[in-house]
Amino acid sequence: MNKFKKMPNLKRQSGIVIIVVLLIVTLMVTLLAFLVEKQQLLIRRVTNQNVAEQGFQYAEAVNAWGERLLNDDQNRGSDFLLEDWATFGQPLEEFEVDDGFIDDFSLDLRSNQEENSERIVINIGFDGLEYSIEDLQAKYNLNNLSSADPQFVDSQKRIFLNIMEQLEIGDAEERERLYGALVDWLDANDEENIPGGGGTESGSYGIKQTPYYAADQKLTSVGELKFIQGYTESIISTLKPFVTVLPVDNARINLNTASVEVIASLSGAVVVETGSVTAFLSRRLDDAFLGFMQADIQAAETAIIGVNPVGARPIGNMLQVNSQFFQINAKVTLGDYQYCMKTVLLREPIGQGESSTPKVSVLRREQDTLCKEEEITTIISSDENLL
Repeated sequence: MNKFKKMPNLKRQSGIVIIVVLLIVTLMVTLLAFLVEKQQLLIRRVTNQNVAEQGFQYAEAVNAWGERLLNDDQNRGSDFLLEDWATFGQPLEEFEVDDGFIDDFSLDLRSNQEENSERIVINIGFDGLEYSIEDLQAKYNLNNLSSADPQFVDSQKRIFLNIMEQLEIGDAEERERLYGALVDWLDANDEENIPGGGGTESGSYGIKQTPYYAADQKLTSVGELKFIQGYTESIISTLKPFVTVLPVDNARINLNTASVEVIASLSGAVVVETGSVTAFLSRRLDDAFLGFMQADIQAAETAIIGVNPVGARPIGNMLQVNSQFFQINAKVTLGDYQYCMKTVLLREPIGQGESSTPKVSVLRREQDTLCKEEEITTIISSDENLL
């Protein structure tokens, strides 16, 4: 009789044991899943660090190569698009292999190379390294608008408005607002320079959802425009190929490398038709072109006069035939990972500096793993293993 009474208790105890076991198993599975996830995150983090370091080393090598190329350029009096620095990273030729085409690149940067000597060629060893050297004085320097000279700033305003006019950015009123907002961002005071609401100072930025002050100093990058009133992503992307940011307020334009739009913008009046400038710059397409010289600037200014029916004089002292500011662009793709580096360089002109050979100095370097803004088109590829 007593035995039968104890059986329900045994059943209840057995049920409790099963529940405890299930809880323990569930806990162990949850803990195991957490450990596996944590291990995967650790592996991913270490992989990212390794790829970032590897990408950095490749980009550093490209920078060293590019700096050497600029430093070895002995013709500092004229910089044009057929020189070695401008063709940096471009394939010399394509030759067929079993699985397609690969590019062949020269690593011989000696200026005294004999014409008939064989060029030294190296294949980098993997797909995914892109690089180039960009002449920053082929673009208009936005920091020219920060000059303290009122007459100079007036002429720079005309250039900036001409660039926006050619790029069809807004109407005349919107272009004036964009100019005013930029000048107020650059100047050293906190007062609007453009009456009637054309300017924008800290008061306008302080009421935003995330408030901030106007910089009241020179721009540090073109990307900084996104903080200035009126500059949308569309406007900035339209301007980027034609404007730059240099740490000076009197940068000139290189006649040998600038686009038709930038050269035509030097007109003292609104740009109407750029055919005369296009015809003049077509000389650069000749394979035998050795660069415009100082004596060609007057002919270039004559071409600029033709962009407006009134024949307005071009803005003076804005053209030269060489450059001091360059940017080395490097983009490394390793599988699903990317690493980008942009390095702004100052190359001293002949006759300046303490050393006999003017030095090349790094002014600014940007690094990231998103590479959203990179537009490097020169690609190195090879099917050989990199040692």
